[in-house]
Amino acid sequence: MSSLSSKFKGVTYAGVVYGAIGGLIATWSISTAIAIAEVIIGWQISTFYSILGLSSGLTDNFATAAYLGFGLHILTGTILGAVFGFIIITRWKESIMLKHYKGILIGMVSGVVIWLVLFLPITALLIQPAINYIVTIVAIDSQRQILSEDINQSIRNIALAAIGFHLIWGAIFGYIMTSLLRIRAFKIDHNKVDSELK
Repeated sequence: MSSLSSKFKGVTYAGVVYGAIGGLIATWSISTAIAIAEVIIGWQISTFYSILGLSSGLTDNFATAAYLGFGLHILTGTILGAVFGFIIITRWKESIMLKHYKGILIGMVSGVVIWLVLFLPITALLIQPAINYIVTIVAIDSQRQILSEDINQSIRNIALAAIGFHLIWGAIFGYIMTSLLRIRAFKIDHNKVDSELK
């Protein structure tokens, strides 16, 4: 195997791993922002994840749905980070990602793409059709009357506000990935110097 092919595989592997790490950290960080947004709009914390879990159709329990939704969100963010890490590293040279501002901008573009290609279709095709079921479960759990129009309006507002969340996700993702690539580049340069000195 040529050293160029080996180097490309190493860079590609790094892009996938660092992208997954960046996606995991960014998604976990956004979970805090989601909780703050829920408090601001007057929802019980974890309602977003419960809605996500309930719309999957895998459970009819509010608490279980929250755990399921949170797990799916973290898993999806990690996988998307790995995919975008791979795309970014193979599409652009590794050196372009060694500058934080470029990494952050590329990450933010990735966040917008995720919002358009994944978040909006899931909201329209999975959550909206299950709205009456979701309202029933949320009302039973909170023991208060909830109107489907209120949840529907909140979901529409969240879908629009989610572009901000995805931009923040992308900025965190890009920053983490760039930082890890810079550490990797530093280690490679340091190892070259060490081997030349021996």
